[in-house]
Amino acid sequence: MTLLLNRLTLNLGHRDVRRDLGNAYDMHRTLARAFASGPDDTVEPFLWRLEASREAEPPTLLVQSQGEPRWEHLPAGYLQAQAQRSWTPEDVFAKGKAVAFRVRANPTVNRVPQATSGDEPASGSSRGRRKRLGLWREEEQLEWMQRQAERLGLGAVAATVSHAERLRCRRGGAVMTVATAQFDGQAVIADPDALAAGVRSGIGHARMLGLGLVSVAPLRA
Repeated sequence: MTLLLNRLTLNLGHRDVRRDLGNAYDMHRTLARAFASGPDDTVEPFLWRLEASREAEPPTLLVQSQGEPRWEHLPAGYLQAQAQRSWTPEDVFAKGKAVAFRVRANPTVNRVPQATSGDEPASGSSRGRRKRLGLWREEEQLEWMQRQAERLGLGAVAATVSHAERLRCRRGGAVMTVATAQFDGQAVIADPDALAAGVRSGIGHARMLGLGLVSVAPLRA
């Protein structure tokens, strides 16, 4: 099935744009309007990522979906420009092909939190006390990316953490803090079907916060 990839240039002079850039959950809610026919309709799945831009450049978003977005449902003046292309991963990916990739994700691990001094050991199975914890150290983030790359059907992976931060966002009265890392690298396709499936679904958690979208392009000599 064809994927649609939209590059959106945002109007920084728009009040809603400035609000959404300060809160990833608000950004998701705004974009979701383009993937629902009405306020009470189910939102069609989509992935998005805020691209890094220079200070003098307007902010840019990448938005990937299978359904056709209805950008006219966004607030008037929200977008400064919009460009769309369609492609089918299964028609592009080939075993042994060298590619470059980028993904901004939420690297996590399920483990038993370390007890602080004075805490009494909890009773019961350790499995029941496991929690999903963010990975903050670069070496742990890279190990996480290597594991994800294997699931994506990528081999000979060479990746770097080009940017990492604690992403704080508000949802109602709650404030969430999420570990994020942007991985840039290159690899060789070992399993085209696994890579196509991973590109379609995204990787990691917190995808509504602009995380998990996997970008893949031929590696230029």
